[in-house]
Amino acid sequence: MSIKLSLKYLTAISIALSLQSGIKAQSQTDSLGNLRQRLTSEWEGAVLTHSLASATEINAIEFSPNGKLLASVGASQISIWNVETGEIQRVLPGHYASEIKLEIAPTAIAFSPDSQYLASATWSQGLLSPDQSIVVRDLSTGKVKLKIADADGCRQIAFDPIGEMIYGACGFGVTAWSFPTGEKLFSFDTEYAVEAIALSPDGKVMATVDANVSAGQQGERSNQIQLWQIDSDTPKLLSTLDGHANDIAQLRFTADGDRLVSSSYDGKINVWNWQQGTRDRRTNNLQSDDGIFSLSANSQLIAGNFHSSTMTNLQTGLPLINVMKLPRSQRTGILAFNPQTEIFARVQNKIDGNSQIDLWSAEATQISPSQRDNYRSLAIAKYWTNQIQTSQPLAKENIVIKPASIGTDIKEIALSALGLVEIVESEQEEVQVEYPHDDSANVTITQTN
Repeated sequence: MSIKLSLKYLTAISIALSLQSGIKAQSQTDSLGNLRQRLTSEWEGAVLTHSLASATEINAIEFSPNGKLLASVGASQISIWNVETGEIQRVLPGHYASEIKLEIAPTAIAFSPDSQYLASATWSQGLLSPDQSIVVRDLSTGKVKLKIADADGCRQIAFDPIGEMIYGACGFGVTAWSFPTGEKLFSFDTEYAVEAIALSPDGKVMATVDANVSAGQQGERSNQIQLWQIDSDTPKLLSTLDGHANDIAQLRFTADGDRLVSSSYDGKINVWNWQQGTRDRRTNNLQSDDGIFSLSANSQLIAGNFHSSTMTNLQTGLPLINVMKLPRSQRTGILAFNPQTEIFARVQNKIDGNSQIDLWSAEATQISPSQRDNYRSLAIAKYWTNQIQTSQPLAKENIVIKPASIGTDIKEIALSALGLVEIVESEQEEVQVEYPHDDSANVTITQTN
């Protein structure tokens, strides 16, 4: 009797253990599935739609608020690109210095909220003193709409949310002018030259950081963010944020206005709940080469020259799977999200002094992760017979003649890799070729039996 009871207990224990291991295995599978889902983004299947070639090195890019234009700053000019066609729509000159009779490259650009005007700014650098610190041009005609002269020039500029004011980080502080009249409205002194500014979406708060042009106390202030209330007659300092060990390079409010993102030249990125003065711990490990970053229009993503991925979820701090990842040696380019459409721009500056802007679209391929998982990846290169590398000579009768993996016939290239070499009576093969874009083709090969 005791033997039977022991057997029952052993059986019960074995069943319990098997169930427990099954539950654990299922839990691990679910965790991996959830993690895969959290790392997936619409940019996983993004398509390169245009590569815009520039004869000069590009220092900055910015999309227009309506998403239709892209401005790039070169050595002494600004190129306006049509995002849809990839063509240059207009070329605008830089800032002129009459004393030395040279064009000076703009240091900052800003579109008006209606995308009709583009403002550019530059500042005095040694002997290069511009005649005009800020120039605003009508993009439909290229004509100058407003010119503002300032002795020291302006490092950065920004339009207010409704396009009736222009802010400039000029000299030792920030100045506001009426647009398009150019009437000076107010200014506030930050004691030292301002390196960067960012305006909240509602236009009520401005973040500033001082430039580190000398050592000492100012060097300490160059890694401190000041928050100013500017929606009153007299702007006032609300608070300061400390959290960078090095000079701050860039400031941006998220589109919803809830957070402020800052980066320093050592690459460290902080995401702030600026109203509470705290940093988001989930994004504490963000590090982008040169402190370069861009925020998506929905405030969900941040792009940068990150070590593991080009894009990161701004809510979770997790890197996202995408096709724009570059080798480490090339992760220094300027980049930007389009504020209206799922388009992403990335600059590659080349050794010869030229530049290239790659435009990626996430809307070109809408393949969900569940659909994508139904396909198995193949190393197609090994299927091209003519490219097989072998140290042993092949017998003549064993060589299968196929087209190479290059050429002008898209259908033949695909068939040379995956097509049936010799179709027998019970086999069928159908081939369809579609051209979703001018620079891409989809070849579908269906094989039966």
